[in-house]
Amino acid sequence: GRGVVTAAMEALKVKGMKVKGATASVQGFGNVGSWTAKLAFDEGMKIVAVSDVFGAVYNKKGIDPYKLAEYTAASKDHSVVGYPDAEPIEKELVLEQKVDVLFPCAMENQITKENAKKIKATIICEGANGPTTPEADEILDKKGVFVVPDILANGGGVTVSYFEWVQNLYRFYWTEEEVKNRQIDMMVKAFKEVYELSQEYKVSMRVAAYIAALKRLAVAMKFRGMY
Repeated sequence: GRGVVTAAMEALKVKGMKVKGATASVQGFGNVGSWTAKLAFDEGMKIVAVSDVFGAVYNKKGIDPYKLAEYTAASKDHSVVGYPDAEPIEKELVLEQKVDVLFPCAMENQITKENAKKIKATIICEGANGPTTPEADEILDKKGVFVVPDILANGGGVTVSYFEWVQNLYRFYWTEEEVKNRQIDMMVKAFKEVYELSQEYKVSMRVAAYIAALKRLAVAMKFRGMY
């Protein structure tokens, strides 16, 4: 969740928008979605809509994700449905809210060519793996929606797994604060690299992320004498 929110904050900055007060909707309220909502809330974003597999809730004045998490933990189905401080809406409408940031944090293939035309978010920051189909990606690109792709946005988790491996390998340990700061630093660096490539090659952030990955593979193959 922290990596997703860090990527979203960087996206807001390059779009000339303020993080504090930015509106957001979150699809999915599981491990990724709930923490994304909480951390975005901590940074001053206003969460107006949240969905899960059972339904969705909306409050234009904002939803406190910590209180929502307490509610879901105590509810029968562990669902956002019935949360008293928000009104129920169709779960598909979470994707269509007019917000600054849309966080798809549920399953793959949620944004399709059918609903991409209805999306009104300025930024989409993909917390889930593959939430946008290739056809929808083209539509969003033509609409000018700034999409932070999954391979960039949700890389925070595997980054921390790498930190864990490094610490075990060298038998030294960082504090939680050190791990958090190192993760943020790496995510910001990765975002800036991809964004600069997108500007240089005049391509989407997704294509730029692929370019960044291929450049690194090319360097590794060269040093291994593979070409």
